[in-house]
Amino acid sequence: MNILVTGGAGRVGRYVVQELLAHGHTVTSVDIAPQPTADFAALQIDLTQAGEVYNGLARSQAEAVVHLGAWPNAGMTADTRTYADNVSGTYNVFQACADLGIRRVISASSNQIYGFAGTPPAYAPVDESHPLRPVNCYALSKIAGEQAAVYFTANYGMTILSFRLMGVRMPEQIPAEIEQMAADPASGAWLLWTRTDARDAALACRLALEAANPPSGPYNITGAEVVINRNTASLIEEFFGGKTAMRGTLPGRTSPLSCAAAEKAFGYRPRYVWGEGNYHLE
Repeated sequence: MNILVTGGAGRVGRYVVQELLAHGHTVTSVDIAPQPTADFAALQIDLTQAGEVYNGLARSQAEAVVHLGAWPNAGMTADTRTYADNVSGTYNVFQACADLGIRRVISASSNQIYGFAGTPPAYAPVDESHPLRPVNCYALSKIAGEQAAVYFTANYGMTILSFRLMGVRMPEQIPAEIEQMAADPASGAWLLWTRTDARDAALACRLALEAANPPSGPYNITGAEVVINRNTASLIEEFFGGKTAMRGTLPGRTSPLSCAAAEKAFGYRPRYVWGEGNYHLE
């Protein structure tokens, strides 16, 4: 398959590019930053410029898109720019895909739309029906992106999967964060003591692209387990108390963010299961 990846130079994008290449796909990586490379096509594109987006998609002859390009957090630039650029970039990608006949898009959303940095989960395990409670402009822009996906799915016959990614880190970043959380478990509560290896985020993108008919909609994507040697249910009880209702079982160190929908739709199961000491492969 011929696939265009926006934000291909980013911390998730570079792993998505390599995952797709390793499985025989043709990849064009686009990013606002230059990308010196020899083993795949790369274009420097500003997603807020619709003409550049159309040109990039047409030039690459893309059959599908993984849309990761965005300001990845609040506070990196002015809030007005974070929101405006993320929303306009996503709209431009969706509209260009619709006009050019590209019907499969994987679009990066974020678990930040659930607002765990401000308020504990309403219930656990957390599925995609959990209330949305954005606490910053970045999360608000991701909700707008998901709403745009619903619009394009309904009106243009597209399949758009919005990935609510949580705590994605490059492998070399994770051990230090585990060490910090082990020493101070309260510091990990806002990401539910869970991290996603960027290689697993890339796996999820590939599986969703290769699946025959995955339903459009939002999908939680995260690691399989909490990364410290604590029982998940006890962590929820200690740090969230009566604020989080238990709606199911969370045996052992099972992540409070449920990826059951992604597993059912396109077979996502994390390969890299992190814990204190290192990770093991599933």
